[in-house]
Amino acid sequence: MTRGFQVDALGARLRVSLTGMPESDAERLREQWRRLACEGDVTGTVTVAADAGGGADAGADGGADVRADVTGRDLDEVGVALRRAINRRAIEANRGDLAMFHAAGLADPATGDVIALVGPSGAGKSTAAATLGRTLGYVSDETVAVTPSGEVLAFPLPLAHKRSETRGRHVVGPDELGLVRPGPKLRLARIALLVRSQEATTPMVETVGLREVLGDLAEQVNYFSSLPRPLSLLDGLVRRCGGVQVIGYREAADLVEPVRELLRGGTDPGRTDAGATYSRAEVDDWIDLGGEAVVHARGTITRLTPVSSLVWRLLEVPLTLPRLVAEAERAFGPAPDGGSADAIRAVLGELADAGLVRPARAARHLARD
Repeated sequence: MTRGFQVDALGARLRVSLTGMPESDAERLREQWRRLACEGDVTGTVTVAADAGGGADAGADGGADVRADVTGRDLDEVGVALRRAINRRAIEANRGDLAMFHAAGLADPATGDVIALVGPSGAGKSTAAATLGRTLGYVSDETVAVTPSGEVLAFPLPLAHKRSETRGRHVVGPDELGLVRPGPKLRLARIALLVRSQEATTPMVETVGLREVLGDLAEQVNYFSSLPRPLSLLDGLVRRCGGVQVIGYREAADLVEPVRELLRGGTDPGRTDAGATYSRAEVDDWIDLGGEAVVHARGTITRLTPVSSLVWRLLEVPLTLPRLVAEAERAFGPAPDGGSADAIRAVLGELADAGLVRPARAARHLARD
């Protein structure tokens, strides 16, 4: 007898066919994948079987099929292998269409804003997702899939936790962990590179531009070279997110407040504290005419003043108010009565009103100032 269930893996509708295991194990697998359950026609099949050695309690329906896509000596080994196989099928099905970050994804349940915590294996993505997903929406712990326009497709895989150095990984479904559902409409708001270090006694967040982390970030995008104009696509996503946040941390619990704060950032256009960063909004096109920028956005052409043009050019990477003030004074000299900061605040306000600059993103972190 063959048991099974169906999952929607980023649009790849797969039939998971189970043989060689008791109904109790089959039900555990179904529960782990419940958030991705689907019905209807399928585009492929993943066959799962217990090892012939009996490690997964082979049932009356027979032992392992050596041609199976997934095998394992016990339920956890099967779960880890199945997770890997379905993730790979999802990535292959969307090759060249989606930017698929090797990342954990968490969402603000109220706004749908998503932060992608990007990092290689061992960076702590699954632990971070399990810890933060109890209060933030759980999007994925392995693959954060983003359309060119910034929409995020939820992919809530079961999570695999390392039990010990010798016992391998234990697989648990997001429902069993009590992880929050993220909501139906998700958009990428933040990209963060995780840097785990035992020396990071307190979490540190640094805002950088794509230039500083291009190699590290591109390496964590599946099939990066298969994307149309991959550099431009990645640059556009980074700009939309106000740069890349590099987070140095030691334990997953240390990420809770920085991640919450990053997702909250940029909601109050009046915030101008020294640690906040400003960034360009996405526009259709812009040119430089003799030192003055002309920007086309939302069907409107805006010609910027010399000071506004300087600010616009500087915000190719996210910058703080003090850095912008210093650059403006270097170019034009100090404003009368020490009013340089107020003058740049006014310029930033006008650019934000025109939809050309993203409001300040406040955070207790290191910024490029």
